[in-house]
Amino acid sequence: MTKQRCNQLIAVGALIIGLACLYQPYSVLLRGIALPLLIISAILSALFFSEKRIVEVIAGLGLIAGFSSLYLPLSPVLRGSAFHLLSASAIAFGMTTSLSRFAEIAAMVIVVTGLVALYQSFNQLLQSSGLHLILTGIIVLAIVSPRKLLIERVSIGAIVLGLVFLCQPVTIVLYQTGFQVLLGGLAGFIVVVHRAA
Repeated sequence: MTKQRCNQLIAVGALIIGLACLYQPYSVLLRGIALPLLIISAILSALFFSEKRIVEVIAGLGLIAGFSSLYLPLSPVLRGSAFHLLSASAIAFGMTTSLSRFAEIAAMVIVVTGLVALYQSFNQLLQSSGLHLILTGIIVLAIVSPRKLLIERVSIGAIVLGLVFLCQPVTIVLYQTGFQVLLGGLAGFIVVVHRAA
């Protein structure tokens, strides 16, 4: 068996086991194991399947399922899977998309929408989904954007801003959202510095 075929089998196996762990309603530990398995599957699928278009379509469907899990009235098990689906699908989509300009614009819109959702106060569902949107958008943006240095600097700025928000004694709103800003910046920084040039 070739190395490529072995990695393809690991990717499919990690996807199947990750989804099985994610959608079982009994063990929190298994749900926690689902995220790394889905991310491993996303990375291996993007790297070792020659048909990038199929991986891109599956990742796009995963993004749709993740956003649907966030906003549609579904069972708690399905609603709890949104973060896992969005994170893994964003990685696979960003690594395989051939529409990098469109993906970059869409990712920027998603990040801005996440920030607006985070700081609005009239809808709790939108506010709680802000982090999901920020992380999904920043992951795709950090992977597809040709402006690597700009994304790196913005990510560092978000990390610093998040730390300032967490330490400032002036307003509770900034304190409550400091972690989300910090985590979004950290995710963007990690992805952009580890991607191929």
